[in-house]
Amino acid sequence: MLSNNTPPKNRKTILICPLDWGLGHIARDLPLIKTFRQNGHRVIVAASPRLIQWLKTEYADVETTLFPGPDIRYGQNGLLILKLALQLPELIWWYFREKKHSATLVARYQPDLIISDNRYGVRYKSVFSVIITHQLMLKLPRCIKWMEYPLHLVINKLIQGFNECWVPDFEKEFSLAGDLVHKYQYPANIKLIGPLSRFDGSDLPQKNDVPPDPGTILAIISGPEPHRSRLENKLEKTFDNTRRKTIILRGKDFHKEFLKAKSSNREVYNHLPTDELLLKIMACETIIARSGYSTIMDMYILNRPLLMIPTPGQTEQQYLAKYHHKKEQIRPEANDLKDLFPSIFIPPSKQIRIYLQEKNFRKVLRNYFE
Repeated sequence: MLSNNTPPKNRKTILICPLDWGLGHIARDLPLIKTFRQNGHRVIVAASPRLIQWLKTEYADVETTLFPGPDIRYGQNGLLILKLALQLPELIWWYFREKKHSATLVARYQPDLIISDNRYGVRYKSVFSVIITHQLMLKLPRCIKWMEYPLHLVINKLIQGFNECWVPDFEKEFSLAGDLVHKYQYPANIKLIGPLSRFDGSDLPQKNDVPPDPGTILAIISGPEPHRSRLENKLEKTFDNTRRKTIILRGKDFHKEFLKAKSSNREVYNHLPTDELLLKIMACETIIARSGYSTIMDMYILNRPLLMIPTPGQTEQQYLAKYHHKKEQIRPEANDLKDLFPSIFIPPSKQIRIYLQEKNFRKVLRNYFE
């Protein structure tokens, strides 16, 4: 890998384009952004205004440019797949718009590498183009489950348009994504690169073995409205009936102050930078969050169990919660919360983690630039 003293002739320009579907995609791209920059390369992040606003709170001097994306909308009562089906014409239109805008960005920045996080139109024929995704198939409701394989073939065809597809997961035996990656045969350009997490970095506070504060709860709220607000309200009412110390991270209002409210046993934050959130996660005994794949990767990296609440109607999160179902291992002190979540993610054993620790994205980056 190149160093901070990378000579100009070896300095690469990397264009990174994350999908704006919550913060999961941009957050998991953070270690890629940092690693490239730490090794002397120029990184331009092309994203929606909201993602750029969040990124600037994490990495103020990173170079950015606007790249809007589709406005993914959820129904009031879930039914995400139905809503997406109704938005299909708009999504197809955005695919071609992304291809056109990618050409504009290539002409402007002359990148050596394009990394698209789940944006299938972000590639260019004369530039080495990579897509990052863990969704090689889509989980569908039972009534249209027969469409899963045809959709998988469509996804495969789109992936084959890229030079490589980086999948943030392990082999099937140790997979964090399960069927989403390993149910069907995938294209030859797939590379399993291990989990991507914003908490994976030498610049962050070192994780230690100090036990968390007994009884403390951290709720990390994320995702689209109205479900984000509904979960926040439900957790606030639940926490009103407990004497345990609780911390709520709202995951919104990135232009406002971090701390929103504080009392003797309650702290409410609009958002937190990665280093401070890391300290909160390691200090709290019970972590509650959606069962999004980025969150599961975070908890794997930090070796923390997670009480999971899937977003209503989001079949991927419902599947991941079921796939990682370990309810019988929930600690007794969490029993007062048992009605709020269906399952708990338990990180792999120490022996497995030691075996897997060498399987990470840095090897892929090193191989590319050597």
